[in-house]
Amino acid sequence: MKTKNYSLYKNGTHLHEFDTIKECATWLENIIGGALYEGLRALRDGWKPMEHSQLYGYEVKTNN
Repeated sequence: MKTKNYSLYKNGTHLHEFDTIKECATWLENIIGGALYEGLRALRDGWKPMEHSQLYGYEVKTNN
């Protein structure tokens, strides 16, 4: 089985794996709402959201 490119975590707990950030955004938008693509790209690139952010506690890791 091929490893997906990205893993999504919430407070250190693995939630799901995705081939693309767009796929990740669509999945998470269905759960918590909002437009999350740009924020998830920023998370992937190292951005740490503030407590009031909808993405607080989330982390996107690249699977190599």
